[in-house]
Amino acid sequence: MFQLPDPESPEAIADWIELELAAGVTHISKARVSSVLQAETGSEPGEPLLSDVWGQLEERQARYSRGFFSCWGDLVRRSGEASDSPEYVACLLFSLYGVCDQYRADPKIFERLAAVAIRNYVQGRVFLFGWPVLPDVQTDIALRVKNVAAAVREKFVEAPAARYKDRGVDVIAWRPFPEHFAGEHRSNQIVILAQCAAGANWRQKTGQLPYSSWTQYMHWACDPLQGFAVPGVVPTELWHDISREAGILFDRIRIVNLLPHGVGDPELSAAIETWTSQALEESKA
Repeated sequence: MFQLPDPESPEAIADWIELELAAGVTHISKARVSSVLQAETGSEPGEPLLSDVWGQLEERQARYSRGFFSCWGDLVRRSGEASDSPEYVACLLFSLYGVCDQYRADPKIFERLAAVAIRNYVQGRVFLFGWPVLPDVQTDIALRVKNVAAAVREKFVEAPAARYKDRGVDVIAWRPFPEHFAGEHRSNQIVILAQCAAGANWRQKTGQLPYSSWTQYMHWACDPLQGFAVPGVVPTELWHDISREAGILFDRIRIVNLLPHGVGDPELSAAIETWTSQALEESKA
């Protein structure tokens, strides 16, 4: 059984239920959840908390494009599709435990996974800008900004100070127009500057992208949009406020819906599969 990190959070409890089902548990009842919460906190949870958890699960079930689980009265039943999506399991692990040593979580995995989802959303191209950089990406931030400007064909003006690693941006995605000559598209297009927050404290990062600085580094023909990727499910009651703070939201539901056939990249797919399979196996030990 996986550890429940926050037995007082309806979101964390719902995530824990999803992860237990993905790990192979066939079904979980309200009575079972109540027993686990009582063991964790020393007191029996009230019906309002359990109802809130079930309400969130039902809402998630309706929004996932794949049937990872189903809610039937006081039972949540597992679907075979849950274990068929390591990307879904990876998001659950990050959502519950963040970047931790216990499950050897590499934040770059979530960043790369989210980048594929965002690329699929814009149906265009993507540049992984965040630190630490991938082996084939320049470590010097000035060179990275210049390369991005060249790729998106926007006007480079100045580089960030050398002390910055990624200046708050992890993923840059854009959708170029199909011009006559391949690779010769013009500026003025949809561009998303996205931050990825794989840690448990993601709510503290929703307003940290220095947008005004990025409008100084490049003279955009059309101002870019902000984006925010998180492995959890953004609560409905916070959706509007966080949208205003962080821009276009890519939470777990949107990310896995944008990856109907996985990430596609064989190397990334293998890394996710290896990590999630090992975590699931260790939970049964």
